[in-house]
Amino acid sequence: MRESVVRYGPSPWHRIDLYSPGDTPVAAPVVLFHGGFWRHDRTARDLEPLAVALVRRQHTVAVVEYRPVWDGGTWPGAAHDAAGALDALVDHDPAWKGAVLAGHSAGAHLTMAAAAGRGAGSTLVLLAPVVQLARADALGVGGGAVRHFVGPHLAAGGTLEEATPRPDRADVARLLVVRAGSDQAVPRELTDAQLDDWRADGLRPEDRLVPDARHMHLVNPERPGCATTLDVLTAATGGAA
Repeated sequence: MRESVVRYGPSPWHRIDLYSPGDTPVAAPVVLFHGGFWRHDRTARDLEPLAVALVRRQHTVAVVEYRPVWDGGTWPGAAHDAAGALDALVDHDPAWKGAVLAGHSAGAHLTMAAAAGRGAGSTLVLLAPVVQLARADALGVGGGAVRHFVGPHLAAGGTLEEATPRPDRADVARLLVVRAGSDQAVPRELTDAQLDDWRADGLRPEDRLVPDARHMHLVNPERPGCATTLDVLTAATGGAA
């Protein structure tokens, strides 16, 4: 396996970790956005085991790091980082243009924000997603994380709806959602509301439930629940799950 880094901006956080099987034939590329409620309770390195598991399936993988709320990542900073990272990957190698985009937890919000308005017809895989900010805030998801993320935006007269990405069918050709059946961080009520919103937007989400899995199990290859994540990502790229 080969590892390398692509820089896409002036901040030390503007980093993309690349993982490749090397000279062997590779499956379609995957871009991962980590969660951590925009505060960096998690970082890109926390997704390294998932990236390595995907490399074993012959994928090339990019794990995007972005600025946290305490260092320039409040809305729309981290969303701009996510979009800038996709542009930098394509500049680095045009093969990244057709990558599957995947985000875990709050990373799903940045995945959708990066896809919105791009018109690329991307395939998105959202793992235990936190995207609909008004509903997430009302439910207290992340212990006030939403208010930390959008605080300056709200103070300037903005709304939670404006900070909730709404890509359309030109942006998203396929939307796959994986939920953890025993998720202690993302209430089912939030996931159900988001699925309803995406159906109303015409995105036709495909919903997979992993019974008994907890929030981080979906991205931890040492947990049985991650097998579903790996299968969904492989199938999303056109490979055999």
